[in-house]
Amino acid sequence: MQANANIDFSTIDWHSVSEEKAKFIYNEAIEHHQGIIANNNRISDKALGMLSFTMPVMAALVGYFAISWGNVAPSLFLAAVSACVFLFGILFLLLLIIIPRGINEGAGSPSAYFTDDYYKRNMRELYVGNIVNIQSSIAIARKVMKKRGLYFKIAVILCAVFPAVSFLAFLFGLRC
Repeated sequence: MQANANIDFSTIDWHSVSEEKAKFIYNEAIEHHQGIIANNNRISDKALGMLSFTMPVMAALVGYFAISWGNVAPSLFLAAVSACVFLFGILFLLLLIIIPRGINEGAGSPSAYFTDDYYKRNMRELYVGNIVNIQSSIAIARKVMKKRGLYFKIAVILCAVFPAVSFLAFLFGLRC
């Protein structure tokens, strides 16, 4: 079930929500939010895996050309420059994925419950308050996940295309 991201929680008649229903909704919201966090972590883990591949390749290219500067054929130089451009783009996208972004875990800290008279409220009101907070956390975490997913898709496409583009640049350099 896909939740509406634009729910106006002030229009919900919370008095018609029993403690049992509120507890159910709260538990479902926590579970859904933890799933989004797990997906964010999976995307970051995959990005780290790709990063561990692209960094050594880029370092090897740069190292090779630093050592053989001046003795490199123009065709090889053109292929390497195109590969470095693609690898740098991939590296940039992967870094955007793994740079930490604040994601609320969805669970309240004890200090949040002991501010003002919040701890004196009944359980239904505590669940209702947490449901509203978790929904906003879910919306933020979902945006982060979508951005990370988009960056990862672009990085994978660039990773798949860069050998072909480098080879075409090499062939173009041979003709010149």
